[in-house]
Amino acid sequence: MTWKEEIIRLSSIDIEDHTFRITTEENIEGLSCSIRNAGLINPPIVIRNKSRYAVISGFRRIRSALNLGWTDIPARAIESDSDGFECAKLAIADNSLQRSLNLIEISRCYKTLSGFCKEGELPAAASLLGLPDNPALVGKIIKLCDLPKPLQQYILSGTVSMAIALELVKSEYKESAIQFAEIFDSLKLSLNKQREFLTLSFEIAAREGISIPELINGFDFQNILSDENSDRTRKTHKIRQYLKLRRFPAIMKAEDNFRKNLKKLELEEGIKLIPPADFEGNTFIISMEFKTTSEFSGKAACLYRLTNDPILKEIVSKNSPDSENPR
Repeated sequence: MTWKEEIIRLSSIDIEDHTFRITTEENIEGLSCSIRNAGLINPPIVIRNKSRYAVISGFRRIRSALNLGWTDIPARAIESDSDGFECAKLAIADNSLQRSLNLIEISRCYKTLSGFCKEGELPAAASLLGLPDNPALVGKIIKLCDLPKPLQQYILSGTVSMAIALELVKSEYKESAIQFAEIFDSLKLSLNKQREFLTLSFEIAAREGISIPELINGFDFQNILSDENSDRTRKTHKIRQYLKLRRFPAIMKAEDNFRKNLKKLELEEGIKLIPPADFEGNTFIISMEFKTTSEFSGKAACLYRLTNDPILKEIVSKNSPDSENPR
């Protein structure tokens, strides 16, 4: 592929044609300042398209020139009959040589290449340009550049991972995708907590026959989010408890009762009473930590006292097979 250095009228460049656009960066202030002081060091690359030009690489440079009041710009012009696949590779190479590409830019690379590749050829083409070439990964990443712009911004900021983004665009979450991302951002939730929020919300909506927007826009949920007296850690805890209570009301009630009774037992430090998982079995575990034989003797006496403690009997009876309401 060859090109010719030309001085081109800026008015003849179609900057709305984003066929080959890779960069996600919109800010041009710093670049405009650099061009004003040092000139245009790296001319943009354009391709003739009838009477106008389409941009292959250099969208921000062209916008900066317009911002500076230029009427013409030096550019490397490619003939209109040039191969589209070669143009796509040139656009990707020109961007990736300047900096590391972010996830959305990599997605745009795949999307651009896919327009000129036959089915199944994309991973190989990506490999030639130094892009990840695992077919399964390519298939996931290519979807990201089609997500709503606000969701893309949350991906770029690191609030939403690729895995969560792909969850949010599934049909069950799609209507509330951006709202979920806003919640994740405001609470600074970890990946595991984000997954938990999504799973609980979906299961509650299915269990109660409501939509997910109805759930997260409900008074109780929004009241927790808007509580000015709680920091984000406290809000996260409250929302998790709220969702768990709605999803597992019996388990949460049993957990609350267990906590209250456990406090009444007044166990010595180093002794723990562990209930059955999800309060669904009837096997309890007591663990005891000690450093000396005298400490062991004291804690053993505490354990002996528990054998006739009515509170312990109440705790155990609620999970007994003979209980009227076994867990």
